Amino acid sequence: MTAMEPISGSSSHNVAEGLSAHQVVQVGSSGAIYVEQPRTVARAPEPPHMLPGSIGRIVGRHHLLGEMDEALTGPGSRCCMLWGLAGSGKTTLALAWASSRIADYPDGQFFVDMCAYSGTPRIEARDALRSFLASLGINRSDLPDNEAEWGGIFRAVTAGRRCLVIVDNVGSYEQVRDLVPGLGSVLVVTSRRAVPEMSVRHDARVLKLPLLTLDEGVELIAERVGFVRVEREETAAKRIVQLLEGHPLALAIVSAKLAIQTSWTISDAARGIEEETSPLRFLDDAGLGIEVGRVISWSLDDLDDATTNVLYVASMLPSNEFSVAVLCLVLDQSRRACDRRLQALCLASLVDEISPGRYRFHDIMKAYLAETLPQALEHAERERTARRIRTVYLAMSYAADRAIDPHRSSLAVDRELLAVIGSASLTVAEALSWFESITPAMTHLIRDAWAGDDVAFITRFARAVNTFLYWRQDITRTLTIQREAVAAAVAGDPAMEALSRRALGRALADVGQLESAKEQLLASMALDEAAGDDSGRASAQHAMAELALRSGDHRDALRWGLRAARESRGSDNVVREARGLYDAARALNAAGHHSWASALGLRSLAMCEERGSDFGRALALRLLGATALASGDLDAGCTWLERAWRIEETLGNFRSVRTILGQLDDAYGRNGNASAVAEVRRALARLEHYPDLTQSTLVVGTPAP
Repeated sequence: MTAMEPISGSSSHNVAEGLSAHQVVQVGSSGAIYVEQPRTVARAPEPPHMLPGSIGRIVGRHHLLGEMDEALTGPGSRCCMLWGLAGSGKTTLALAWASSRIADYPDGQFFVDMCAYSGTPRIEARDALRSFLASLGINRSDLPDNEAEWGGIFRAVTAGRRCLVIVDNVGSYEQVRDLVPGLGSVLVVTSRRAVPEMSVRHDARVLKLPLLTLDEGVELIAERVGFVRVEREETAAKRIVQLLEGHPLALAIVSAKLAIQTSWTISDAARGIEEETSPLRFLDDAGLGIEVGRVISWSLDDLDDATTNVLYVASMLPSNEFSVAVLCLVLDQSRRACDRRLQALCLASLVDEISPGRYRFHDIMKAYLAETLPQALEHAERERTARRIRTVYLAMSYAADRAIDPHRSSLAVDRELLAVIGSASLTVAEALSWFESITPAMTHLIRDAWAGDDVAFITRFARAVNTFLYWRQDITRTLTIQREAVAAAVAGDPAMEALSRRALGRALADVGQLESAKEQLLASMALDEAAGDDSGRASAQHAMAELALRSGDHRDALRWGLRAARESRGSDNVVREARGLYDAARALNAAGHHSWASALGLRSLAMCEERGSDFGRALALRLLGATALASGDLDAGCTWLERAWRIEETLGNFRSVRTILGQLDDAYGRNGNASAVAEVRRALARLEHYPDLTQSTLVVGTPAP
């Protein structure tokens, strides 16, 4: 092709001066680009080589390198977008891939840090583009005055060539748009923020970087401080990875500190992280010129005030994981508004959506937000938010407890709490799921309530979670929480003292501290008697019957069981009366009086069937089954227990179901009923595969949008 002549009446301008003749002709909004033989501007002496120096061996990203290969060497757009949490290793991954592929891009490797998240002024796209073009021998004087045309020129001069372009630390599509190379070259973009336009406009492969696994994190430490050293203290190295959740930058800082402080052991570093109130304290005091807190802070710069507020309020929730439903209740906002702002936080890599409606903070991110919370929210607002969080968690726990045991006496609650409860209607499975999700946060909630002088929350929350913890057989946690409840009641909630002491007495009995348990139960009974609370007194008597059975005093157990039944009858509490008869019958059965025990069981069953109490029916049926088995009537015992099994399964009481199935397995085995034994064992196997409630995606209590 020969040089094109300018259109008559206009002056030509050689915007590609300095390039080879006959190389490219582009027609766009600015008209033709005329390619001529170079006149005065010298060509670049060699293709650009702008990549930073070696980054060493990469750890734990091999599957991502494979995906980058697939994206950038195939027949498609040859464009890849890497994004993720601050410090997750995006730039390292991009450079690691590039360093292994330099020979594939002999016509030039371009790199620019756009400084979107760096604490320094951002690089304008036109400045980066001018630098790229200059490296190709095109100076500013050779470019048209209209800067909008420069991107087209860059695409033109890289089209048909094998160039690699890395645009690092991008904040928006505007920083990338004009740096996209021409057909045949490849582009890698990194950002903390997802840039959807890269996928929509350039068919980019979008890869979000996960944090390192336990083994990968240990390998990273070993790479930096030595494999022999890590092999000697592998347990401590694993602990560091767990404490920092596999965060690559944090692990690199700890490794650098260990490499410098040669007198330190890896155990010293692990202990240092654990002893600090926040992992950031250890990391940012490393004296290495890198502060993780500052690095994270840059991710918040682009957030509007409303989204920033949602971020900090969410960070005040008692655990790293939370549901949008709970956050809506805390913020008193619509689901639509919360969803929109949470999605913005996800796109900014500040929270992760782990399943629809459920989100999670990284430990380091939450630690940073906790440290900067006083600057983000006024003291009064923090206090209001903390109290609102406790109100929502208490309301949901109360609703869940009510779903598990609808016959429990109601707590006196305030109007705000009632309003929250009214929006939640739970099944038993959903109630169990709620409690499983908040179990790790229970201690945090109670500690926060003490700090806020909210003793009423402690006593009522302890009461709401007690049934669940009993079913879960979490004796240690139950004991801890009920001791806190008694202390809180004594400190300022006398109306809850008797109930709290009863619950503590039962917990002490479960761990075998029978004398201490008896003291708490008798104190509870005295308080209830002084207050004229017949139901509470009956509950304490029931607990005393259980205590007597544990210690083998059948006569005392019978006496307490009958007293509990009598007290409950006076207060018209059919479930409590049935429970008292159940205790008395257990005492008779243990003492060998099977016919008397059976008579009490039948009476209890009739009473509960008349009142429609499934919980009471299940108790009576279990008692009748145990009594029949003890008397040697295996067929009758199995019949009663099978009925109890079906009811307990419907109620979701899988702890009781497992106990009943164990009794049936033994009874059918003694009876020689092989087919029944097989059925029971299949049911036991199904229990082992019962859905993991901690992974539930339950969403309840959401205000209407």
